[in-house]
Amino acid sequence: MTSGRSIVVQGSAEEAEDVVVFLPPAGSVTSPYFGIGDHLPAALPAVHCEMPGRGRLAHRVAPTSVPDAVDRWVDDLGALLPGRRLHLFGHSLGALFAYELATRFEDPAERGNAERGNAGFGGTECRVAGLIVSGARDPAKPARTLVSTAFAALRGEQRGGGEGDDEGAWLLGDLRMRREYRMPGLVLGTPIALLAGRSDAFVRPEEMEEWKQWTSGPLLGTFAFDGGHEYYRADPASVAEAIERVVTRARQHRTTF
Repeated sequence: MTSGRSIVVQGSAEEAEDVVVFLPPAGSVTSPYFGIGDHLPAALPAVHCEMPGRGRLAHRVAPTSVPDAVDRWVDDLGALLPGRRLHLFGHSLGALFAYELATRFEDPAERGNAERGNAGFGGTECRVAGLIVSGARDPAKPARTLVSTAFAALRGEQRGGGEGDDEGAWLLGDLRMRREYRMPGLVLGTPIALLAGRSDAFVRPEEMEEWKQWTSGPLLGTFAFDGGHEYYRADPASVAEAIERVVTRARQHRTTF
């Protein structure tokens, strides 16, 4: 496992054509997705983006907005993964990071021309090949204040945090970024997949469907898992299997034009 300035590589990306990029959920210090990465095939390495200003990146200035956070990862991903096809996995707040990252790496020719397929990859720049959205509402809708408060309180109880709780402060800061986020309104051409926990108390699985309006690309699948908002912790192998299926479908889309 190797780490760059703001990203950690799980597996070997040297020979890989496709890479799964995991964007951090609210309040995370280290990625909670290594368990999923353990179950991905060797040919599909995982890259985990970490939030500056906390953990091993505590010496770096913390981002103050969703676009600001994404700016920190763009250069590192571009330098480390030239010519790769990126499949962006974002859960909860991470879904907004994934959308913003897709606007930076998507081939502009794909927007509004999804029927062409993602054929224009290669060269020195990485390109987004798929958007995998998990446990997140329509990004154009305002955050639910009461839901965010309840989520923060629940996470605080799980940590047992009190005064001087850095993780609690990071979580509140991340939730503020979600409240202040303003959707640029850009419709992507990237294929999309939707993942959700069946008993998610914060985002109902049917609300996930609203994400489809933000891309003209095909829907690569809708997957529901047993569990709540953090369903991916209980059965990472099943989540990894779904991601592998999504990547396979994205490859097939790329060749059918």
